[in-house]
Amino acid sequence: MKSRKRKILFVNPNRYVNPPVIPLGIEYLTHSLKSHGFEVAVLDLSFSGDPFFDLESSIRDIQPHAICMTVRNVDSVLYPETDYFLPEIREYIRHIRNIKDLPVIIGGSAMPADPEGILDFLGADIAVEGPGEESLPSLLNQADILRQKGKVIRGDLPQSFCPKRGRDFPYKDYLEKGGLPGFETHKGCSSACAYCMEAGAPRSFRKTQDVVCELRQLADQGFNHLHLCDSEFNEDLDYSLALLEALTRENLGLKWALYMKPGNYNRKLFELLRRSGAYLVTLSVDTLHKDNGYWKDVSSMVRLCKASGIRISMDFLTGFPYEKEGDLKRSLDFFRDTAPSEVVVNVFIRLYKKLPITHIIIKDLSLDPYLIRAKGNEGSLLAPTFYNHIPTEKLRELIGHDPMFRIAGAEKVVNYQKAP
Repeated sequence: MKSRKRKILFVNPNRYVNPPVIPLGIEYLTHSLKSHGFEVAVLDLSFSGDPFFDLESSIRDIQPHAICMTVRNVDSVLYPETDYFLPEIREYIRHIRNIKDLPVIIGGSAMPADPEGILDFLGADIAVEGPGEESLPSLLNQADILRQKGKVIRGDLPQSFCPKRGRDFPYKDYLEKGGLPGFETHKGCSSACAYCMEAGAPRSFRKTQDVVCELRQLADQGFNHLHLCDSEFNEDLDYSLALLEALTRENLGLKWALYMKPGNYNRKLFELLRRSGAYLVTLSVDTLHKDNGYWKDVSSMVRLCKASGIRISMDFLTGFPYEKEGDLKRSLDFFRDTAPSEVVVNVFIRLYKKLPITHIIIKDLSLDPYLIRAKGNEGSLLAPTFYNHIPTEKLRELIGHDPMFRIAGAEKVVNYQKAP
């Protein structure tokens, strides 16, 4: 007798639509599970009029063996209008429990913030931290492990994969509301930024031919305006150059936006970015880096971007403990001299449990008056907690009416939503 395929229901609970984000991780994982013989269904709650009804209907109709739910972000990381997403996701999981006793597995880009804490708060059974393409199929075939509540599993990227895209989600609805399809080239980061969840995470790079394969099928469906989901595209310069050369040869007609970090660049990188269709680079910059070489790299990368006809924006994080107003003034003057396309200034530092900057701030009681615990904070750093000692009005005064500067959180928009 032929064995029945195990049914898995993926749920996207992300209803934040500024902008709406096509769940790239679920697209990758559904491809992986199908290739391992699972029957997969997807419930997208992004635009649902009644998410609890839709969740119950899907469970009763599909009768899944397990539910996998993505947790993209803990919160919106913006102050003062901070959206805290975990309580709503917890209610969905409680609703699942009331319908049927099913294993609930969570994963997603939020997990590095505090995998054990998120798992406990949400009341799910198992958390996968990192890529699930290899670990999730194995996990779902082990009934004994699925019932081990409170378990955190670390995932790895597969050796090679070219996922089938554009089939699980209504791309048209996302695009009409300002969203874009994304893609990844690698995981991990070698930098040691004290405020970043991904700092020091193990690196693993996809094969360039797999990335090109994925982008080709998106372009063939008419989806050629994309954004890169890597935290920093230029993590490895040789890899970046090889991928860009492959994209240039393919001539897919792409237009795409990406993030980079200071360093790991040369003139050829920007020439190839332009030829591959890149129109916007967002450079992540902070004032924790004090050495002159760092700021020379920022200046040089702005110059090379502009020379290549690529718009360059700064995501500028500042206002760290013990920094003075004069430090901020010098930074703003630096940007006025360097003249990127835009500088988005953020003086509210989101604190997460495992970050070095969190330990520095919490340890020094003199900094306690500068802690902001947003509404809904239950004493845990999972709930939005910020450090800020530069009042917004002071920042506005220092910026003046210079249109190059924008204050993070003043409007709910991301760089790639601006027309290329």
